[in-house]
Amino acid sequence: MAEHINGINPNILKWARERSGYTTEAIANALNKRVSIVNDWESGERALTYVQLETLADKYKRPIAIFFFPEPPEEPNIVEKLALRSVDIDQLDPHIHILFRQAYARQLSLMELNMNTNPSKNKIFRDFQAQPNDSATVLAQRVRLYMDINVRTQADWDSATDALKNWREQIEERGTFVFKDAFKNNSIDGFCLVHDEFPIIYLNNSQPVVRQIFSLFHELAHLLLGRNGITRGIRLEDGKVETFCNQFAAEFLVPSDDLKTRLNFSAYDDDAIEELANHYKVSRPVILLKLINNNILTQRDYRKMTRQWVERYNSYQEKKSNDNTSGGNYYNTLAAYLGDRFMELAFSKYRHGHFSIEQLAEHLNVKVKHLPQLEDCLLRRALR
Repeated sequence: MAEHINGINPNILKWARERSGYTTEAIANALNKRVSIVNDWESGERALTYVQLETLADKYKRPIAIFFFPEPPEEPNIVEKLALRSVDIDQLDPHIHILFRQAYARQLSLMELNMNTNPSKNKIFRDFQAQPNDSATVLAQRVRLYMDINVRTQADWDSATDALKNWREQIEERGTFVFKDAFKNNSIDGFCLVHDEFPIIYLNNSQPVVRQIFSLFHELAHLLLGRNGITRGIRLEDGKVETFCNQFAAEFLVPSDDLKTRLNFSAYDDDAIEELANHYKVSRPVILLKLINNNILTQRDYRKMTRQWVERYNSYQEKKSNDNTSGGNYYNTLAAYLGDRFMELAFSKYRHGHFSIEQLAEHLNVKVKHLPQLEDCLLRRALR
């Protein structure tokens, strides 16, 4: 029989579970245990075996040592900072809670790597400060001029993937780092965390690229408002802040003045909308939103067409999943998640002796053995 261990702090067991987004029922199901057993662990009435503690630590993504602390470590509750409704918090997958903690850790890494000061010459989050009552259209036009990217340049990019890469570089060049991950939850497209020096944006890499592009600018709008945010696609019934962010992203990516020169279709069916979406390298719902704002289509049209597109996309994804069981290259995926600018910063600081290889691995959230291949991937990306 496995030996039980002493010294575990039951309060930290409960704290770690709650911070990871698990209910007692969910973690009991994940461990194939009765809820009463989890309750007994967290009340201190039942001891755990080492294997059980190790399993919990893996589920909660916490070091085992933390469960022996006298008090929980000081750590901001990112979910509270996002100001979500309790019903929305309950719907968040535990993996999303883990990504929130990872995002906070990225901000700490950026502070350490840059000696607490953002080195960017231009900082978009300081050069623009907005309020929800401001005109999202005017703000988008001003930010367009600030970035100095015209619509012709945007249209000439080879693909949506190329467009996302260029937009990401533009935003990172102006002081805001962008990270990606597979959210394992398609109801969330992205989120952002404000910060005095290093605000960051996270994108759901599992979503189509054109949807990531919209999320990038939706979250940027949140940062310009000085508010943490989370993107759930374009929802017409959202509140004032979300509506502002949607309008900002749509106007930035599809400037109204330019769009009016292209509104020459007799009917706005799938083909016409697809043509406009391809031109601006955006998703079709973004074009629909602009057509609603121009009184060409109605909200009813929007709901009908997006519902049809979602059904087709889900069917396509299911077929694709059944046809292709091979995964992508681990290092290419990791490099896309971290971004070239962040990797270059971390490797440069390590090469100049600012910290150990173990600390480099911690900043990049990888094992030490993976660092040579990751650096090689970075070098190959730089030569493209």
